Amino acid sequence: PQRPPRPLPHAPSRPLRRPLPITASPTITASLLAYTFNQDATCLAIGTDRGYQIFTCEPWASAHSCSEGGVGVVELLHSSSLVALVGAGIRPGESTRRLVMLNTRTNTSICELNFSSSVLRVRMNASRLLVVLETRTHIFELSSMKLLHTLETAPNRLGLADMCVAVGRCHAVLPAAAPGQILFFDALQLHALSTLHARKSALAALAISPCGSRVASASEKGTTVSVHSFPQGELLHAFRRGAIPASIYHLAFSSCLPPHDGAASGAGAAAATAQAAAALLSSSAMLCAVSSSGDGARLRS
Repeated sequence: PQRPPRPLPHAPSRPLRRPLPITASPTITASLLAYTFNQDATCLAIGTDRGYQIFTCEPWASAHSCSEGGVGVVELLHSSSLVALVGAGIRPGESTRRLVMLNTRTNTSICELNFSSSVLRVRMNASRLLVVLETRTHIFELSSMKLLHTLETAPNRLGLADMCVAVGRCHAVLPAAAPGQILFFDALQLHALSTLHARKSALAALAISPCGSRVASASEKGTTVSVHSFPQGELLHAFRRGAIPASIYHLAFSSCLPPHDGAASGAGAAAATAQAAAALLSSSAMLCAVSSSGDGARLRS
């Protein structure tokens, strides 16, 4: 029988630091500004200076497209028709401070939210909506779009933040008040769980596993990627990317990790020491890092 395809990495939406040209036809070229997979990696959405487009991954096909203005941030909610869009700010009317919640099935706006500064990232799960600005993060109830909480953060020009997608959990991670620190936050109960001093310098990339049990981070130096437990903050593993500094643009977990430390799913862990070592990071989990040096690699414990 044919083997099922490997799941694509869990990837949050973020503005690209260098727009990439996309040729849709011999006469039309658009610049890629943002990208995101949905929560189970079955769909991919891209934002360009001309609009946005949603693709299904298996089979690969265009599911929806719109070319009514540049899109700098785009976020999907599973395979539903709900899409969050932020303008690219290239033309009048494409405000980077306005978030639009759109129903793609009817092509109608559900609501619009305006903010005091540019929206850098949006994260969604079944219960919550995170809107990330440079110095604060707003948490909304997704069903009513009611503002529940606002967090002050260190200057976050990259819009770093992530939230797990597990049902019944709203574990979120974002930069804390000081550079290099990560705030572990329960977005469901709206309270901080802990603060981790993960890096010596400012954060460059941040990701939480889909189940919300592991957190990966990288600094501006870009030589190592650290994986900590959530919410304990225990260092589980440190992956060395290389000795030469590089800018790490993105981190992603490819599959879900168990919610607590236990025996790994690998075979032959008979000895207790081997079980303890394997429990630090499940063998079924893979971490992917993409850097500016072009040496993107999948890192396995």
